[in-house]
Amino acid sequence: MRAIAVDDKPVPRRALMRAIQEAAPEAQITACASAEEVLALPDLASYDVAFVDIDLPGKNGIQLARELKAAHPLLNVVFATGFGEYMADAFALHSSGYLMKPITAEKVRRELDDLRHTPLPQGGDKLVVRCFGDFEAFDRGTPLDFGRSKTKELLAYLVDRRGAVVSLRIVEAVLWGDDRNGTVSGSYLRTLVADLRSTLEAHGFGDALVRRYGEVGVDTSKISCDYYDLLAGSPLALAAWRGEYMRQFSWAEETKAWLAKALVDGRIPLA
Repeated sequence: MRAIAVDDKPVPRRALMRAIQEAAPEAQITACASAEEVLALPDLASYDVAFVDIDLPGKNGIQLARELKAAHPLLNVVFATGFGEYMADAFALHSSGYLMKPITAEKVRRELDDLRHTPLPQGGDKLVVRCFGDFEAFDRGTPLDFGRSKTKELLAYLVDRRGAVVSLRIVEAVLWGDDRNGTVSGSYLRTLVADLRSTLEAHGFGDALVRRYGEVGVDTSKISCDYYDLLAGSPLALAAWRGEYMRQFSWAEETKAWLAKALVDGRIPLA
Protein backbone atom coordinates (compact mmCIF):
# COMPACT_ATOMS: atom_id res chain seq x y z
CA MET A 1 0.00 0.00 0.00
CA ARG A 2 1.15 3.54 -0.79
CA ALA A 3 -0.01 6.35 1.49
CA ILE A 4 0.35 10.13 1.67
CA ALA A 5 0.49 11.91 5.04
CA VAL A 6 -0.48 15.59 4.68
CA ASP A 7 0.00 18.06 7.54
CA ASP A 8 1.78 21.41 7.47
CA LYS A 9 3.00 21.09 11.07
CA PRO A 10 6.07 18.83 11.56
CA VAL A 11 5.11 17.28 14.92
CA PRO A 12 1.58 16.09 13.99
CA ARG A 13 2.87 15.08 10.55
CA ARG A 14 5.46 12.79 12.13
CA ALA A 15 2.80 11.44 14.52
CA LEU A 16 0.51 10.71 11.56
CA MET A 17 3.32 8.90 9.73
CA ARG A 18 4.11 6.80 12.80
CA ALA A 19 0.46 5.83 13.19
CA ILE A 20 0.21 4.78 9.54
CA GLN A 21 3.45 2.79 9.77
CA GLU A 22 2.32 0.99 12.91
CA ALA A 23 -1.08 0.21 11.38
CA ALA A 24 0.41 -0.93 8.06
CA PRO A 25 4.10 -1.87 8.49
CA GLU A 26 4.55 -2.60 4.77
CA ALA A 27 3.13 0.75 3.66
CA GLN A 28 5.22 3.19 1.63
CA ILE A 29 4.52 6.64 3.07
CA THR A 30 5.16 10.02 1.48
CA ALA A 31 4.97 13.13 3.68
CA CYS A 32 3.64 16.44 2.33
CA ALA A 33 3.24 19.81 4.04
CA SER A 34 0.71 21.38 1.65
CA ALA A 35 -1.87 20.69 -0.99
CA GLU A 36 0.55 21.99 -3.61
CA GLU A 37 3.14 19.36 -2.63
CA VAL A 38 0.56 16.59 -2.97
CA LEU A 39 -0.69 17.74 -6.37
CA ALA A 40 2.91 18.00 -7.61
CA LEU A 41 3.69 14.34 -6.90
CA PRO A 42 4.64 12.83 -10.28
CA ASP A 43 3.13 9.42 -9.51
CA LEU A 44 0.03 10.56 -7.63
CA ALA A 45 -2.19 8.03 -9.42
CA SER A 46 -0.20 5.17 -7.89
CA TYR A 47 -1.17 6.01 -4.29
CA ASP A 48 -3.93 4.14 -2.49
CA VAL A 49 -4.84 6.53 0.34
CA ALA A 50 -4.17 10.11 1.42
CA PHE A 51 -4.50 11.12 5.09
CA VAL A 52 -5.22 14.83 4.88
CA ASP A 53 -5.27 17.53 7.55
CA ILE A 54 -7.95 20.16 6.89
CA ASP A 55 -6.14 23.24 8.23
CA LEU A 56 -3.50 23.63 5.51
CA PRO A 57 -1.86 26.78 4.11
CA GLY A 58 -3.14 27.88 0.72
CA LYS A 59 -5.66 25.28 -0.38
CA ASN A 60 -7.21 23.63 2.67
CA GLY A 61 -7.81 19.91 3.02
CA ILE A 62 -11.38 20.09 1.71
CA GLN A 63 -10.23 21.84 -1.45
CA LEU A 64 -7.39 19.37 -1.87
CA ALA A 65 -9.75 16.42 -1.45
CA ARG A 66 -12.09 17.88 -4.07
CA GLU A 67 -9.25 18.09 -6.61
CA LEU A 68 -7.97 14.62 -5.75
CA LYS A 69 -11.40 13.08 -6.15
CA ALA A 70 -11.87 14.78 -9.53
CA ALA A 71 -8.48 13.75 -10.92
CA HIS A 72 -8.03 10.39 -9.17
CA PRO A 73 -11.45 9.00 -8.18
CA LEU A 74 -9.98 5.72 -6.89
CA LEU A 75 -7.67 7.46 -4.39
CA ASN A 76 -9.06 7.09 -0.87
CA VAL A 77 -9.11 10.33 1.13
CA VAL A 78 -9.16 10.08 4.93
CA PHE A 79 -9.28 13.36 6.81
CA ALA A 80 -7.01 13.55 9.86
CA THR A 81 -7.87 16.72 11.70
CA GLY A 82 -8.55 18.45 15.00
CA PHE A 83 -11.74 20.07 13.69
CA GLY A 84 -15.05 18.25 13.88
CA GLU A 85 -17.12 20.94 12.17
CA TYR A 86 -15.95 19.92 8.69
CA MET A 87 -17.37 16.40 8.92
CA ALA A 88 -20.44 17.19 6.81
CA ASP A 89 -18.28 18.71 4.06
CA ALA A 90 -15.97 15.69 4.17
CA PHE A 91 -18.71 13.14 3.71
CA ALA A 92 -20.39 15.24 1.03
CA LEU A 93 -17.20 14.57 -0.93
CA HIS A 94 -17.65 10.81 -0.32
CA SER A 95 -14.35 10.64 1.53
CA SER A 96 -13.24 7.30 2.90
CA GLY A 97 -13.04 8.41 6.52
CA TYR A 98 -12.67 11.15 9.12
CA LEU A 99 -10.20 10.86 11.99
CA MET A 100 -10.00 13.23 14.93
CA LYS A 101 -6.60 14.06 16.42
CA PRO A 102 -4.70 12.70 18.21
CA ILE A 103 -4.21 10.11 15.47
CA THR A 104 -3.38 6.61 16.71
CA ALA A 105 -2.44 3.40 14.93
CA GLU A 106 -5.71 1.84 16.08
CA LYS A 107 -7.75 4.64 14.47
CA VAL A 108 -5.76 4.36 11.24
CA ARG A 109 -6.09 0.58 11.17
CA ARG A 110 -9.88 0.82 11.42
CA GLU A 111 -9.95 3.16 8.43
CA LEU A 112 -7.60 0.98 6.39
CA ASP A 113 -9.83 -2.03 7.05
CA ASP A 114 -12.81 -0.19 5.56
CA LEU A 115 -11.46 1.90 2.70
CA ARG A 116 -13.98 3.01 0.09
CA HIS A 117 -11.66 1.80 -2.70
CA THR A 118 -9.48 -1.21 -2.02
CA PRO A 119 -5.73 -0.74 -2.57
CA LEU A 120 -4.51 -2.14 -5.87
CA PRO A 121 -3.13 -5.68 -5.74
CA GLN A 122 0.59 -6.08 -6.20
CA GLY A 123 0.70 -7.40 -9.74
CA GLY A 124 4.45 -7.73 -10.19
CA ASP A 125 4.87 -8.18 -13.95
CA LYS A 126 1.13 -8.77 -14.44
CA LEU A 127 -1.52 -6.41 -15.74
CA VAL A 128 -3.40 -5.12 -12.68
CA VAL A 129 -7.17 -4.88 -13.13
CA ARG A 130 -9.84 -3.59 -10.77
CA CYS A 131 -13.37 -4.86 -11.40
CA PHE A 132 -15.10 -3.88 -8.14
CA GLY A 133 -16.72 -0.48 -8.59
CA ASP A 134 -15.69 0.97 -11.95
CA PHE A 135 -13.50 -1.13 -14.23
CA GLU A 136 -9.91 0.10 -14.58
CA ALA A 137 -6.59 -1.38 -15.70
CA PHE A 138 -3.24 -0.22 -14.32
CA ASP A 139 0.46 -0.23 -15.07
CA ARG A 140 2.33 0.20 -11.77
CA GLY A 141 -0.55 2.18 -10.30
CA THR A 142 -1.21 4.40 -13.31
CA PRO A 143 -4.41 3.80 -15.30
CA LEU A 144 -3.88 2.66 -18.88
CA ASP A 145 -4.76 5.30 -21.48
CA PHE A 146 -7.06 3.69 -24.03
CA GLY A 147 -7.40 5.36 -27.41
CA ARG A 148 -11.08 4.37 -27.65
CA SER A 149 -13.65 3.87 -24.93
CA LYS A 150 -14.78 0.66 -26.66
CA THR A 151 -11.22 -0.68 -26.46
CA LYS A 152 -11.39 -0.38 -22.67
CA GLU A 153 -14.82 -2.02 -22.66
CA LEU A 154 -13.48 -4.84 -24.82
CA LEU A 155 -10.76 -5.55 -22.26
CA ALA A 156 -13.33 -5.43 -19.47
CA TYR A 157 -15.53 -7.98 -21.22
CA LEU A 158 -12.61 -10.32 -21.88
CA VAL A 159 -11.56 -10.09 -18.22
CA ASP A 160 -15.15 -10.86 -17.25
CA ARG A 161 -15.04 -13.99 -19.43
CA ARG A 162 -12.11 -15.30 -17.33
CA GLY A 163 -9.96 -16.64 -20.14
CA ALA A 164 -12.70 -17.92 -22.39
CA VAL A 165 -11.88 -17.16 -26.03
CA VAL A 166 -15.00 -15.58 -27.57
CA SER A 167 -15.98 -14.88 -31.15
CA LEU A 168 -16.05 -11.32 -32.44
CA ARG A 169 -19.74 -11.80 -33.22
CA ILE A 170 -20.44 -12.36 -29.54
CA VAL A 171 -18.30 -9.34 -28.64
CA GLU A 172 -20.37 -7.25 -31.05
CA ALA A 173 -23.65 -8.45 -29.54
CA VAL A 174 -22.50 -7.74 -25.98
CA LEU A 175 -20.78 -4.38 -26.47
CA TRP A 176 -23.42 -2.85 -28.74
CA GLY A 177 -26.55 -4.87 -27.98
CA ASP A 178 -29.65 -3.60 -29.75
CA ASP A 179 -27.89 -0.34 -30.66
CA ARG A 180 -25.64 -1.90 -33.28
CA ASN A 181 -28.34 -1.94 -36.04
CA GLY A 182 -25.93 -3.61 -38.42
CA THR A 183 -23.55 -0.64 -38.42
CA VAL A 184 -20.68 -2.36 -36.60
CA SER A 185 -18.41 -3.96 -39.16
CA GLY A 186 -16.00 -6.82 -38.70
CA SER A 187 -13.18 -4.50 -39.71
CA TYR A 188 -14.03 -2.10 -36.89
CA LEU A 189 -13.98 -4.91 -34.35
CA ARG A 190 -10.62 -6.03 -35.66
CA THR A 191 -9.45 -2.43 -35.27
CA LEU A 192 -10.54 -2.51 -31.63
CA VAL A 193 -8.63 -5.75 -31.05
CA ALA A 194 -5.53 -4.26 -32.71
CA ASP A 195 -5.91 -1.11 -30.60
CA LEU A 196 -6.15 -3.22 -27.44
CA ARG A 197 -3.09 -5.23 -28.43
CA SER A 198 -1.02 -2.09 -29.12
CA THR A 199 -2.13 -0.52 -25.83
CA LEU A 200 -1.15 -3.59 -23.84
CA GLU A 201 2.12 -4.01 -25.72
CA ALA A 202 3.04 -0.38 -25.03
CA HIS A 203 2.93 -1.19 -21.31
CA GLY A 204 4.65 -4.57 -21.61
CA PHE A 205 1.47 -6.66 -21.25
CA GLY A 206 1.05 -7.82 -24.85
CA ASP A 207 1.11 -11.49 -23.83
CA ALA A 208 -2.07 -10.99 -21.78
CA LEU A 209 -4.12 -10.92 -25.00
CA VAL A 210 -5.03 -14.18 -26.76
CA ARG A 211 -5.88 -13.79 -30.44
CA ARG A 212 -7.22 -16.44 -32.80
CA TYR A 213 -8.92 -16.16 -36.16
CA GLY A 214 -12.27 -14.48 -35.49
CA GLU A 215 -11.84 -14.90 -31.73
CA VAL A 216 -10.22 -13.09 -28.82
CA GLY A 217 -9.60 -13.64 -25.11
CA VAL A 218 -7.16 -12.98 -22.28
CA ASP A 219 -4.59 -15.12 -20.51
CA THR A 220 -5.71 -14.95 -16.88
CA SER A 221 -2.27 -16.02 -15.65
CA LYS A 222 -0.98 -12.64 -16.87
CA ILE A 223 -3.59 -10.63 -14.96
CA SER A 224 -3.88 -9.67 -11.27
CA CYS A 225 -7.53 -8.95 -10.56
CA ASP A 226 -9.82 -8.50 -7.54
CA TYR A 227 -12.56 -10.50 -9.31
CA TYR A 228 -10.25 -13.46 -9.87
CA ASP A 229 -8.93 -13.20 -6.31
CA LEU A 230 -12.48 -13.36 -4.94
CA LEU A 231 -13.26 -16.46 -6.99
CA ALA A 232 -10.07 -18.03 -5.60
CA GLY A 233 -11.31 -17.46 -2.04
CA SER A 234 -9.20 -14.47 -1.01
CA PRO A 235 -10.41 -12.87 2.26
CA LEU A 236 -8.91 -9.55 1.14
CA ALA A 237 -10.93 -9.64 -2.06
CA LEU A 238 -14.06 -10.44 -0.04
CA ALA A 239 -13.38 -7.40 2.15
CA ALA A 240 -13.07 -5.32 -1.02
CA TRP A 241 -16.43 -6.48 -2.37
CA ARG A 242 -19.13 -3.81 -1.89
CA GLY A 243 -21.69 -5.26 -4.29
CA GLU A 244 -20.45 -3.18 -7.23
CA TYR A 245 -18.92 -4.72 -10.34
CA MET A 246 -17.79 -2.92 -13.51
CA ARG A 247 -20.63 -0.51 -12.87
CA GLN A 248 -20.09 1.55 -16.05
CA PHE A 249 -21.10 -1.42 -18.22
CA SER A 250 -24.72 -2.62 -18.28
CA TRP A 251 -23.77 -6.12 -19.49
CA ALA A 252 -21.77 -6.63 -16.24
CA GLU A 253 -25.00 -6.74 -14.21
CA GLU A 254 -25.32 -10.46 -14.92
CA THR A 255 -21.93 -11.25 -13.35
CA LYS A 256 -22.65 -8.90 -10.45
CA ALA A 257 -25.89 -10.74 -9.68
CA TRP A 258 -24.15 -14.12 -9.98
CA LEU A 259 -21.38 -13.06 -7.60
CA ALA A 260 -23.83 -11.78 -5.00
CA LYS A 261 -25.83 -15.02 -5.09
CA ALA A 262 -22.74 -17.24 -5.13
CA LEU A 263 -21.41 -15.52 -2.00
CA VAL A 264 -24.73 -16.04 -0.20
CA ASP A 265 -24.99 -19.67 -1.34
CA GLY A 266 -21.40 -20.46 -0.32
CA ARG A 267 -20.37 -21.46 -3.85
CA ILE A 268 -17.19 -19.38 -3.57
CA PRO A 269 -14.73 -21.23 -1.28
CA LEU A 270 -13.51 -18.41 0.96
CA ALA A 271 -10.47 -19.14 3.12
